[in-house]
Amino acid sequence: MIRFLKELYLAEFTFFYRASSKSWSHGANAGKGAAGVSLVLSLILMGISLWIEIFTRSQFLPVLNRWETWIASLAFIVVNYYVLVIRGHGIRFERELNDLKKSKQTFLQVSSLVVSLASAAFFICSLFAYQHFFHIIPKSDF
Repeated sequence: MIRFLKELYLAEFTFFYRASSKSWSHGANAGKGAAGVSLVLSLILMGISLWIEIFTRSQFLPVLNRWETWIASLAFIVVNYYVLVIRGHGIRFERELNDLKKSKQTFLQVSSLVVSLASAAFFICSLFAYQHFFHIIPKSDF
């Protein structure tokens, strides 16, 4: 199971790395891959955090202002960039992906797409549940 999660993490990096990769340099693709993985992991963690707050009926994470949120996001991206690019785990996997069996390549690519979409859906559903549970009415700009 741990091996599958590791391969899925690396495949997620490869998914974002290869997204319109011909238009970008290697460095930009690497940054794009690390940022994409960070976004997916952030959505999952924020969704889990919302459900913890629903079940405990208390605030789980501190409320951050705009600058604190940007700094935390940047730190999360830097950690993923370090592991995937500087340490070379993601870059090495991206190159080795073509050497895997075609069925495993397809499975990992489809899995990474599903995880990306599912994490977004999970966060959105968690947000609506949170708003409903705590009777929060979103403000309308109209």
